[in-house]
Amino acid sequence: MHSNAFRNLWFGQALANMGDVFYIVGLISLVYTLTGSAVYMTSVPLVITFSRFISSMAAPLLLNRTQMRNLIAYSQMGKTFFLCLFLLLMVLNKENVWFFLACASIISFLDGWALPARNSYVPFLVRREELMGANGFLSTVDQTIQFSSWALGGILLSFLHETNLFIVVIVLFLASTLYMLKLPVIPTTTLDVRKVWWQQLGEGWAEVRKRKGLVAVFWIYGMESISGTVWIAAVLYLYVDHQLQRGEEWWGFINSSFFIGLVLASIVIFKLHGIFSKHRHRWLPVCMVLTSAVTLVFAWNKIALMALVLSFVFGLFDQIKNVVLQTYLQESAPPEDLGKIYAAQGALTTLLFGLSSVGVGLLLEVFSIPIIFTFSALLLLGTLFPVMALQKNLRSL
Repeated sequence: MHSNAFRNLWFGQALANMGDVFYIVGLISLVYTLTGSAVYMTSVPLVITFSRFISSMAAPLLLNRTQMRNLIAYSQMGKTFFLCLFLLLMVLNKENVWFFLACASIISFLDGWALPARNSYVPFLVRREELMGANGFLSTVDQTIQFSSWALGGILLSFLHETNLFIVVIVLFLASTLYMLKLPVIPTTTLDVRKVWWQQLGEGWAEVRKRKGLVAVFWIYGMESISGTVWIAAVLYLYVDHQLQRGEEWWGFINSSFFIGLVLASIVIFKLHGIFSKHRHRWLPVCMVLTSAVTLVFAWNKIALMALVLSFVFGLFDQIKNVVLQTYLQESAPPEDLGKIYAAQGALTTLLFGLSSVGVGLLLEVFSIPIIFTFSALLLLGTLFPVMALQKNLRSL
């Protein structure tokens, strides 16, 4: 975990993630400035989600033909190029919002390759016994960047405005590209390239069916993607307004409490990864039960301070569960196959989360906020069935 290669990986990805958040902040502001429409503004995350889904589906074709380091570095170069084009359109005063959404779609498409490739790189760079600690550390970095960059992006936007904020993003993307180019070359095989393209698209799913326990892991990921839509901004905003009857600032407080729980869990796992790795078969069902119970209590709670505590606890145990599953997935398949598996996971979770977000919006027209959160809690409790199927495999690793 202390190698230069691992340091280049996490630092370069941290710069890219920070740039991504700043870019989304600037894009949402720009779209709203051009259109004055909340509908156009809310279309931004929809465009990003759909483009990343298509990217995840297409990723196996590239993973078979492209060296992993080049895939990460060139995707970052591509993002930088299209962001420069994006900035050029702004300077030329092209006020057609569809140009900007098209650039955003392409940037998100390129970004969809980065996370599966990064997660696939980790087993090549650290020893097997360090995997859980490495995942805990990477998760700490990711959540810290996410937690801080939204607030920092808003501050920078108010001082720099959209044009200068996008220049900052370009600098971050360029620096990230340089770090990605420093990564070691990982040997690959060209045997799979002989397959026709439609067979290659399904390789990730074929690997999931072939590797023991991964079907259960994907069931967990799928059910959690659906249940997790209750924690999106729009639902939480309604929860604060209708149930807690507090101001908008409490929406920010609850989000902050959730992210603090995530970061704390990541730090604890990084420091005590040996303990978590040894007892992962016990931690996983405990995390599932606790996140379900916390969601159920959160559903009917009307005390603002209790909502902060519950959000923190949910974030804490949800992150422990995420790192355990991430490590199990990395240990269940050869490193050279992980990119395809992560691409399949990204496609599954992105699609289900996007569809469920729309579904939750429709359900809110019929059911109350507590009922929606109760549905989520029951779905989380249902993940115990695939978790139990995993127990034997977790003990054997």
